[in-house]
Amino acid sequence: MSITQKLATSRGRPKTFDREKVLDIAMTLFWRYGYEPTSLSELIKATQSKPGTLYSEFGSKEGLFCAAVERYLTVYREKQYALLNQEAMSVTEIIDQLVHSLADFFTDPITPSGCFMVSATFGMAAEDTMLFDMMKQKRDELENYIAAFLQKRREKGELAAATDTTLLASYLTTLLHGMSVQARNGASHEQLQQNARLFMAMWPQLCEQCQLQR
Repeated sequence: MSITQKLATSRGRPKTFDREKVLDIAMTLFWRYGYEPTSLSELIKATQSKPGTLYSEFGSKEGLFCAAVERYLTVYREKQYALLNQEAMSVTEIIDQLVHSLADFFTDPITPSGCFMVSATFGMAAEDTMLFDMMKQKRDELENYIAAFLQKRREKGELAAATDTTLLASYLTTLLHGMSVQARNGASHEQLQQNARLFMAMWPQLCEQCQLQR
């Protein structure tokens, strides 16, 4: 069965343009194959949209990709932000849940492996600097959000006053990006969970090491 047959759920031109459905299909293609390898013709076939309709709605393949990025952030990253905003949980409980939930997510059979924000840049041409810079900015937003979360918890006394929250957030984000790449390379759910458990076993020492670096 072709990609189009797998992703398209109905035949014929839809009576109305379902923007979210189109974005979900496009997001899945970009997620699985990357921006450059996903052709506009394949996107048109998979979404069962008229070329004129896609151009009218998104302007170009680049515009469709940018809209798919925003769709991903709305559907998936907001869950991570919501977790980081849980005031009733300790900093350790939140970080533990974050790394384990992302290990689950990166190996979820319902979605392509890994993180869209990492996988979609695979194969991106060097001249696509605007898209590459946009993706970097969006990826950095999660790291910055984690740093702000750790800073807030440091101010509340849950982390030592000397903790370098920027360094700690950077290390954690590096782990998460690495787990995403591992998932793309075929790592199993249990392998990623082992990574998550090892990281949490090291968490107290990491917090101490981030103090020593200052």
